Amino acid sequence: MVRKKDYFKLGLYIVLGTGMLLAVVIILGAGRYFQTSYPLETYFDESVNGLSVGSPVKLRGVQVGRVAEINFVTNIYELSHTHEVRYVYVRCEVNPDLFEEMTEKEFNAHIERETKRGMRIRTTSLGLTGQLFLNTIYEDPKANPPLPIKWTPRYAYVPSVPSTLSRIEEAFTTISKTLSGLKQEDIESIITDVKSIVNTLDNFMKAEGGKEAGAKILDILRSTESILARSDEILADPAAETIIPNTASVLANVNRITEESADDIIQTAAEARQAIAGFKQATLNLSKAMADPRMDEAMDNIAPTLDNISKASAALAAAVGKVHILVNRLNGVVASEETNIRSILEDTREIMLNVKELTDEAKRYPSGLFFGTPPSKPHPENN
Repeated sequence: MVRKKDYFKLGLYIVLGTGMLLAVVIILGAGRYFQTSYPLETYFDESVNGLSVGSPVKLRGVQVGRVAEINFVTNIYELSHTHEVRYVYVRCEVNPDLFEEMTEKEFNAHIERETKRGMRIRTTSLGLTGQLFLNTIYEDPKANPPLPIKWTPRYAYVPSVPSTLSRIEEAFTTISKTLSGLKQEDIESIITDVKSIVNTLDNFMKAEGGKEAGAKILDILRSTESILARSDEILADPAAETIIPNTASVLANVNRITEESADDIIQTAAEARQAIAGFKQATLNLSKAMADPRMDEAMDNIAPTLDNISKASAALAAAVGKVHILVNRLNGVVASEETNIRSILEDTREIMLNVKELTDEAKRYPSGLFFGTPPSKPHPENN
């Protein structure tokens, strides 16, 4: 017989179990709702069977996000209806903590730059399970252009490239179409042509010229073998391991310098072209001047003028020599009469001092200069 307390315990266990289950679900899943993520979208023009919401998004093997939404482009963008595109729309959520704490605007600009450099998204299989994840890779942007779209993506957009399996299937499909397009008569004709070519080669090799050609081919192969062996020895040298990266680095630097200096090189080439044109014009003008008859007369007159200049230079040199001799003589005279000259200068200095005293006396007593000594000063106290 079940008692009322048993019902109470059963109900309490059910309530506690439900609460614990909800707590576990909230703890495990609520963090995703409070986590910041940057949206990213791409489009596929192929089947994405095996890709599901929650599949990882990886960049060179490192998980950077997850698939958040899979839909058709026609359900997201209205412009896709008018252009009849059948792309698959995939929206991803990327963890910003792996991108040096970029803002969303900086993240979008970064994605745009990397897309121009060749960043693409490809569906890749996880293994034998058939599940897919999105792998971010770098391809040649010219060989892998983005899908044609007529709308503006809402979020950061990374173009996609076909998966490896899709490319294999496409190659097999192309081969199958090519083979199915061949008729039985074409195949027989091809086989006949191949047999004819083989017979011709066989006859040529059996002939005397064919033997010589075969011997030459063998010599070429032996030379090639020796060259390859020598190349293996060179590449096996430890120095080659540093030469090749250094050469690649040098070529990269040269390429970078060439790209950065492209405008300067073009401008320099234009200036050089102008300089060459000016030099040609100057050459033409010089040729015309040399062809002028008056130039011959001028050249005839230049010779006498040069002779006159030469004679004048000789006369000038003689005059300079005479001046030099005169200066030497003057220096000798000054040296011999240095004592007399010094005494004359001292007498002249004394005369100038006397003249100065005389002029000062004349300024004070002008009458004394003509009439004699000045009168004595009166002394009133003696009166």
